[in-house]
Amino acid sequence: MRTLIFVRTIGAALAIAGVALPPAHGAPPTAALASRIATPGPDILGHFEAAGMRSVRPYVLTPAELAQVETALAELPAPHRRVLQTNLRHLGFVEGVPGQGTALTSKVGDTMQFDITVRASALRESLADFLTTKERRLFEADGSGQSVSFEADGADALTYLLLHEATHILDMSRQLTDKPGNAYGSGIWQASGNDGVTLAPHLAASPVAASRFRGAGPIPAGRARVTYDALANSPFVSLYATAAPAEDLAELMAWHVVSQHHGHKIRFTVRDAGGALLAHYEPMQFPGVRARLPLLDKLLDEAGPDAS
Repeated sequence: MRTLIFVRTIGAALAIAGVALPPAHGAPPTAALASRIATPGPDILGHFEAAGMRSVRPYVLTPAELAQVETALAELPAPHRRVLQTNLRHLGFVEGVPGQGTALTSKVGDTMQFDITVRASALRESLADFLTTKERRLFEADGSGQSVSFEADGADALTYLLLHEATHILDMSRQLTDKPGNAYGSGIWQASGNDGVTLAPHLAASPVAASRFRGAGPIPAGRARVTYDALANSPFVSLYATAAPAEDLAELMAWHVVSQHHGHKIRFTVRDAGGALLAHYEPMQFPGVRARLPLLDKLLDEAGPDAS
């Protein structure tokens, strides 16, 4: 989630300041990124506590987990690796994050350096489980017994989270979504009062705009198909993408890379109380989503130094 602070807990706002560290010199790109992995310090933990998350504590990676994180960093697309080499101060992990909290990307003071802090349990979570848990929080029981579940062909949550958060840093460093009418949000987002941004009218009136990610209440479970049918006719890859222009880009990028570059098909189903299939969706095949992919591929195909 992106503001000056990005928090994947709706409504939370944290401010983290610090001193930027210089990038590693002379090291291979993947080694330079691995050198940014660090246990979160008191500055980060203190701001979690200030937001009411008093049980949050630093997590020290095991050797196997460290190797897992290093591999995930090395497999990021070249533009993401480059921007992290330049703009990432620390990547750390914590435990004890309550509720929906998963990842936080925070700007370091007035610099263009950032810290990424991830809930440690995500290291052991599949992408299917992560997305299912997150999505089911949008709905409330209404007697229909309907529920949504994701499948992701064995993809892991960490890869998705690092792609999403690194896209935020790429976005911030290059101001990709800062201005209404930018190429990544054309026809989707538009300017509103006080320098704000809102959904275009046809999307604001759609069921896709009526979730907790847009400040609405829970969706009755029986309306899941209405909601997802509308999503299938929108430019959004997920309901979370409707939260803000930056989330839209980060979600689209993460889903695209996981699906097209890593080969994991992400899909979800709506089933009734007895488990019978009611509907099946594959967001990367939605026409409105596919129309946006050439622009992402152009960004991903950019060549530059230290990309390997």
